[in-house]
Amino acid sequence: MYARPTAPLPIGGVVDDAIKLYRASFQRCWPIALLGAVVMGAFGIFLTFYLRTVGLSPVGLAALQVYRQPPVVALYLLQMVLSLAFYGALIASQNALASGEVPLGTAEAIGMGFTRLGRAVMAAILCWVVITVGLVLLIIPGIYFAVVLCLWLVALYADDAGAMESLKVSRELMRGYWWRTTTILTVAFVIILVFSMVVTFVAGALAAIAVVSHDVGSIQLTIQVVSIAANVFILPMVPAVLLAIYDDLKLRREGGDLAARVGALP
Repeated sequence: MYARPTAPLPIGGVVDDAIKLYRASFQRCWPIALLGAVVMGAFGIFLTFYLRTVGLSPVGLAALQVYRQPPVVALYLLQMVLSLAFYGALIASQNALASGEVPLGTAEAIGMGFTRLGRAVMAAILCWVVITVGLVLLIIPGIYFAVVLCLWLVALYADDAGAMESLKVSRELMRGYWWRTTTILTVAFVIILVFSMVVTFVAGALAAIAVVSHDVGSIQLTIQVVSIAANVFILPMVPAVLLAIYDDLKLRREGGDLAARVGALP
């Protein structure tokens, strides 16, 4: 049984809270994660067959050339937009559980994900522009803004914020807590990376069966199929981490505001 924290937590406590939320919400989230994983995997499978059709190697720098092709670019953007909706659905489902609200059904959560997709796409574009400009200029500003704006999707789907408002909420919550948030994200990333490496090892072992036929396309296809299964477990991890950070920063910000108000009393 998950209980949302009522007071700010230390860094390890936020990570632990994210793990608890992930475990408690997985039963609700896995159908959403499965659909999101299928969307991502479908693009990977399409890309594998497309590379085979045009005669390009599915590995190495040659494979990157295919992203210049209009059909691939169009499908890649579609996959990104759909993935955004499914991430939003995961956040909505996990937030309902954390808030003690009536559980969101799979269809209801996905419906919320797509209902707010328009403003989510707008916010994502604005966020991408800011981060890209920062990376192009001096790199460090881009990294800074990548962390500062990382909570906009939570603000949009957990608190129903608008596109511009969600970016502002993320920036305001992050003020004074950039290093703290970066540390939490790094720890969470390492945990997710280790899990992904284990999955990649399993995928490689299964793909070894296809090596007998020396069919690189079959190897890539096997990896994509295994990745779909793995993403069912991986996709809910990121929203759980972001939601745990979001809740912790809200508690800290509200506590700071309360302290300021108390200090201002005569």
